[in-house]
Amino acid sequence: MVPTSYWRKSWGSFVRPNTGSFDIRDVSCLQEPTSLRIVHLYRIDACCQRCDRAFSARDGHGMATVTGARVLTCPGCSASQAVSNRELARFSASHPGTAMAAPGPVAEVA
Repeated sequence: MVPTSYWRKSWGSFVRPNTGSFDIRDVSCLQEPTSLRIVHLYRIDACCQRCDRAFSARDGHGMATVTGARVLTCPGCSASQAVSNRELARFSASHPGTAMAAPGPVAEVA
């Protein structure tokens, strides 16, 4: 559990993490081949469990990038949920065809 003060300091007031819950259906990303770290996240296809709306989220459109995670926001009911980058990488690695491997070593992107 991350303390509430951490959310406020690192994410600011523009996101309200974890006011909803989502089913992740697909992750489109570029991953580093050896560590499976996500180098670039193109899109997350998700379904809001609160209002059953399916949507595709990308940066600035239903998805906000924060330190160590992405925050999904439902376009229907405005519910939001933080999903760690590690969980997204694990999901992508366990669902073949959703990620592309990056060619060779890649520099860390903040």
